[in-house]
Amino acid sequence: MPTDSSRRRKRRRIFFIALAALIFAETGYILGTTGLIYPLLATLGWGHTASAAFSDVLAVSQSYVFYNGTIKGPLSPDKYNDAYVYIISYAPGVVLSQNLATLIALDAAEKPVYVLPVSQYGTPIYPEDFVDVLPDNAKYPVILLVYPPDKATAVSTWVSKVAGQVNVRLELSGDAVKSTRQI
Repeated sequence: MPTDSSRRRKRRRIFFIALAALIFAETGYILGTTGLIYPLLATLGWGHTASAAFSDVLAVSQSYVFYNGTIKGPLSPDKYNDAYVYIISYAPGVVLSQNLATLIALDAAEKPVYVLPVSQYGTPIYPEDFVDVLPDNAKYPVILLVYPPDKATAVSTWVSKVAGQVNVRLELSGDAVKSTRQI
């Protein structure tokens, strides 16, 4: 017949196993829903292939550069080794919020900023929707990346691999993501 102390030990062991499982599940849920799991997995070298790189996005895109009080484009996009990338949800005719435009302007004071709109409806991206919103007088250029709807697969593949969602800001160093922040 089991003694009281052995029952207590068994209950304590079950409690700690259940607590560990609960902590593990909650951590996974939080990382999965916020999109932070993807940079973490990339850091650990799991779950990502080298086939999706920011260079692939640049290869299918044209850029509109907002810099020195002017807007130039469409051009072939330049690649900057250190930059911010804003991945935003896009619908034709819907402009960026003033708060987001301010964040972009502040980041453009530190390093170049790419704005990558992801079309919600598979429609073309109209640069005119961004002309009055994106800053053109920052220290570094703000680059709007525009791609045709038939090239959206390359963009969505990269977005799903590095961010897992839209409306995020990534900090890039080369093709590697250094940090991710929800906007």
